[in-house]
Amino acid sequence: MTFKSGYRLRKGDQIPTRTVTIVEIMSGPSFALGVADARAGRGYHRDYDLWDTNTQWTYERGRQWAARAPCELPLKRDGVVTRQAQAWYLPSII
Repeated sequence: MTFKSGYRLRKGDQIPTRTVTIVEIMSGPSFALGVADARAGRGYHRDYDLWDTNTQWTYERGRQWAARAPCELPLKRDGVVTRQAQAWYLPSII
């Protein structure tokens, strides 16, 4: 696999990463879907295996957040991730 920068992955290499914020992660639709599925007691989404790896990770982070945060705590208010929701996010689940 070759990336735009011309770097070619070799056996044992990891995919290049980038820094993201908690708010970026929590704002994504796959995070919200993971929260909704977990809170509803549903298993993994039927299309989970068709998603790219980053979407799967974000969805799983949403499920993990929902397992930790109180059920009555809203993820977003007026389309914006609440500070209370952010406070329940742990760096260990990133």
